[in-house]
Amino acid sequence: MRTFGNLLAFSPELWLLAGAIVVFVMARFMPRASTTPVALVGLVLAFLALATQFKQTITILDGAFLLDGFAIFAQVVVLGAAALCLLASRADSLPGESPVAAEPGFFLLATLGAMLAVSAGEMVSLFLALELLASNLYVLTGLTRRGAGGIGAGLGYLVLGAASSAILLYGLAVIFGLSGETRLPAAGQALAALRGTQPALLLAVCLLLAGFSVRMGLLPVRWWTRGFETGVSPRVTMFALSVGVVAAIAVFGRIAVSTFAGSHVPYAAVIAVVAALAMSAGNLLAITQSSVRRLLVYSGIAQAGYALVAFTDLKRAGIGALLIFLTTLALTSICAFATIIAYARAVHSDAIRDLAAMSRTTPGLAVALGLAVISLAGLPPVAGFFGKLLVLQAAVDGGFAWLAVVGALNIVLAALGYVRILRIVFVDPPVFEVAPVRLGLSIRATVALSAAGIVFLGLFLGPLYTAASYGRSAILH
Repeated sequence: MRTFGNLLAFSPELWLLAGAIVVFVMARFMPRASTTPVALVGLVLAFLALATQFKQTITILDGAFLLDGFAIFAQVVVLGAAALCLLASRADSLPGESPVAAEPGFFLLATLGAMLAVSAGEMVSLFLALELLASNLYVLTGLTRRGAGGIGAGLGYLVLGAASSAILLYGLAVIFGLSGETRLPAAGQALAALRGTQPALLLAVCLLLAGFSVRMGLLPVRWWTRGFETGVSPRVTMFALSVGVVAAIAVFGRIAVSTFAGSHVPYAAVIAVVAALAMSAGNLLAITQSSVRRLLVYSGIAQAGYALVAFTDLKRAGIGALLIFLTTLALTSICAFATIIAYARAVHSDAIRDLAAMSRTTPGLAVALGLAVISLAGLPPVAGFFGKLLVLQAAVDGGFAWLAVVGALNIVLAALGYVRILRIVFVDPPVFEVAPVRLGLSIRATVALSAAGIVFLGLFLGPLYTAASYGRSAILH
């Protein structure tokens, strides 16, 4: 269905906006009220509104936004990840720390930006949606800072984020200059008609990849510190590494398919080199960390590298593999961070050596963390294994067998490194006495749902594969 003014297609986003407004009003007049349930209701209503638009392709505002199968799949993942992050955020507080009542509203606005970004079909709307997501992440880093280290980390994130926005805008400007179009499908048709390799278009590909590097997690900002009590809150890092990264990679996927996938530039070779470097550097950095939170953030570099592997086969199965991988990545990141939030609150530490008592005091958390670590490494039979297997298969199909070999070697490297965590959690004696950890309902629900999702998708991949195939078909038409 094609229409200029079908603003009812924005009903999921409007529910998120309405929820944010209610949260901000409550924060202004009832600063001590709990606003997280209101934000969760907004997310549920947004999902119900999105459910009415399944299996439709709607062109909104003359192509500024495209609500197709690809966008709907990514939006479902974004909404689910945002809901789990909000559930876990209620447990992420230190003694004497007062929660900011307006904080869930900024989570909703960031989710709104992610929803708009994955459906954007035009350069201006795409850039503005990404900035809406990024600006609310900047606010959240400031609201949840802990100690002086958090101030510097937030400022560093803001500066590097602004630089990445400028590079991204430059890349989009080059594409516009070459094609004369701001709508992505029209720009792709114009670029495909160009003769030769077009060095300017290759420059645009490199600029876009560099501009998205921060947003996709290829170049994470040092906005986390060694101490659990200082720096930016883990709940914001969890949100950025799930909702933020999923949205950024999905947006880059739409740009790639719509614009330069049909051109004559060797974009796949450039992305393959970046993917190989990201996978190797991320895993090497992760396995040398002494902080489990820092390990997870550095591991995010490797996971973004695996996501880029799917871009070597955009014309066939790569997009479907990418969508499946993004789903498993979101669940795995949330499960790992939620587990650490729950346990670190009790022991006031996120050091890996201090996880030794987890299997004795909270066996459920230990099992969930073990599942998340196995999924991050890409070992069977959990969801992370099949996500990585499919993107590596896409590399082989795209003619980059060497990249699949690099990815397989990195799975082995990650597995050898992450075995250390499993040994500490399940085998090593406790470093100190830890009292039994009492978990709230919200954090238990987050850990249980994300861990169950990792197991379920590993055992029953069929429904997810069907949905991803539908999303792939929609964007390739």
